Order: sequence, then structure tokens, then C-alpha cells
Amino acid sequence: MSATEAMQNWLALEHESVWLYPVIGARFDQLTQRAREAHDAHLSTRDHLLARLHTLDIEPVPAKLSYAVGSLSSPQVAIKLARRLEQAIAAACLDLAGESSEQGDQKYAITRLRRAARAEMAWGGEPRAFPGLAAQS
Repeated sequence: MSATEAMQNWLALEHESVWLYPVIGARFDQLTQRAREAHDAHLSTRDHLLARLHTLDIEPVPAKLSYAVGSLSSPQVAIKLARRLEQAIAAACLDLAGESSEQGDQKYAITRLRRAARAEMAWGGEPRAFPGLAAQS
């Protein structure tokens, strides 16, 4: 995988996050604040990745109109979905950190990897020694 592919994969997950968290917050009052905070963090990351790709003169992967997330029938299902999404984002961050030769991209990916690992734990995940690796297996 190239650094561009890694960044595009990560961006696709950020698009999904920006779409998903408002849905979770709107459906489950007890998750509204956590979903709002997650949305804001992912919106910032998405915008950063879009700007970076434009700087590189690369057409960013577009957001989908909607995402197949299954039935969000309970807060527990929503929490599990959020946790899995954060795991996937951690893996995408790790991919970019490993693929990019640009120090700025590596540093940003590592910073956001830490954020994704903390977010996964905030959604009920267990701490792992190497966040992002388990999701790649």
C-alpha cells in the first residue's frame, strides 16, 4: 500500500465517522455528548486530511451519501459500532505512519492513532499494547 492509499483509506473512515456520530447522538440521549465530542474530533481530522490531499494535488475519496451500519437498535449496539470504527481508524493511522516518508504526515498519524486508541477505550474498548495492530489481523 502506498502512503496515498493509506491516507485515502483513513479519509474514507473519517467520512464515515462524521456521518455516524450525529446518528448515534440523535438516537440515544445518553450518548449525545460523547457522540458530539467524537464528531468534532473526526470533523477536524477529516478536514486536515482533505487539505493535505489537496496540497498534494490528489483528488480525495468522496464521502458516501450514507453508510451501511446495520440496525442501531440499542445504545450497546451503537457503542460497539463506534468502538469498531475507532479500531479501524487506529489501523488506518498506523498504516499511514508506516507508509509515509513525510515526517509531518507520520507525526500527525501517530498523534491521531493515540486519539483513536483513547476513543476506543471511551467507547468501552480494552487498552492494548499496540493499538491499530489487532484491527489489521
